[in-house]
Formats: sequence, structure tokens, C-alpha cells
Amino acid sequence: MFTIQRIAFTASTSFASDANIFSVPLEIVRSTPGFVSAFRGLQIDDGKTGYFITVWQSAEDYASFTQGGAYSDFLAALRPAATGELEVHHVPADAVNPTTALSAPATELVIFTLKTGVTPAEISPLFDDLARGLNAASGAHPPCVWAPSKVSGNHILVFVGWDTVEAHWDAVKEGTELHSVIQLLLKKSDFVLGHVNLVE
Repeated sequence: MFTIQRIAFTASTSFASDANIFSVPLEIVRSTPGFVSAFRGLQIDDGKTGYFITVWQSAEDYASFTQGGAYSDFLAALRPAATGELEVHHVPADAVNPTTALSAPATELVIFTLKTGVTPAEISPLFDDLARGLNAASGAHPPCVWAPSKVSGNHILVFVGWDTVEAHWDAVKEGTELHSVIQLLLKKSDFVLGHVNLVE
């Protein structure tokens, strides 16, 4: 079972100006047992949110990394790319290989916040419907990944690969089945969405 760590932050000026800004964090994760791949990029929509995403072979490998001595060095090495705090979440990807979505020409990254009283178990059938629609959509790079955050019980993360940002908007426009599913999700959650051209 793969595990994905998603780190989001407001990008510093060094993010764009220093081509080697991620050389140290990449060196750390690449030398860690269970590491699969790493992706980074700047959000297209706002031009200021940066992402550093890693994929791990298993939850155990990821836990060993975060509990080891190198993890604090890893986070410290990421800080020059950011202004302010790092928002860190990790989710299981079950048997789905998440690198397909993350290596697509455009990747949609969404974090849903469940409304008060709503549980992941209650809303999960809607996310199953969402995933089925996304995987079948024109221009998508299936499979997509969705899962509750292991850091916060009221957040659900979604990762979707697309040919283009426009392909995503076409797939969820008013009148589509996906649009209807999203409207049902909005009754039980709020979300923050961004697109990024991730670099591996």
C-alpha cells in the first residue's frame, strides 16, 4: 500500500530563483528505504503555493522516515523554499500507484474540509462516485487517488492527473454527472483546489 505525503506552503522568492532549492531534501528522501518518487511544483492558479510531494512504498516505510533522525533535517531543508509554515498531510493510496496522477501534464490537488458533524465514513460513498467519474473523464490520467488525511480526521485529499487544466474544468462543468457529485459534496464539505505542473 503506497503512502503519499503532501507538503504545501507559500513559496519564497528562492523557490523560483534557485534551481537547486530542493537538492538537499531530494538527497535525503532518495537515500531513505521505501522511497518511491518525489514531485514538486508551483500552483498554476495562484502562482504562490508551492508543493513538495513524496510517494512511499508503504505506511511502515513512511513512518520509519518521519520517526527517524533525518526527518527534521528534511523539513529544515525545505524551509528556504517557503515563507511561513509547512502544511503537511499524508494519506494511504491503497493498491493504486499514485505516480500516474502526479506525473501527468497537469495535476489537480484538492483538500476537502468536512463540515461539523460529518464523518469520513458518511461521505466516502460520494468520493467513490467522484473517483469513478474522474477516472472515466476525457483528458484524465487515471487512476485518481482520494483518502482521508492521517494527520487530521476532518480532511480528505484528492489527487487527479489531467492532460490540461482546461480538461479538468470541461469534465466538471455544469450539466455533467461530476458537477452533480461535487454539488452533493459541497453540502457536507468545503474545499481548496489547485493545479500544478509537477516536476519529478
